[in-house]
Amino acid sequence: MESEQTVDNIEQRKQELLQFLDFYELTPEILHCLINRIEVKADGIPKIHYRFSAPIIE
Repeated sequence: MESEQTVDNIEQRKQELLQFLDFYELTPEILHCLINRIEVKADGIPKIHYRFSAPIIE
């Protein structure tokens, strides 16, 4: 059951990303689909929280 959900999530993310493969301009819509939030530390270093993560391989 969990592996089916993982495959479904991967397929959904793949379809979303395919829509953006041929883009020439980074639009707010694309940015919001890929990035959850951006934090900037006091020293000015950004930390980007993506909406996706690398799959865990067991």
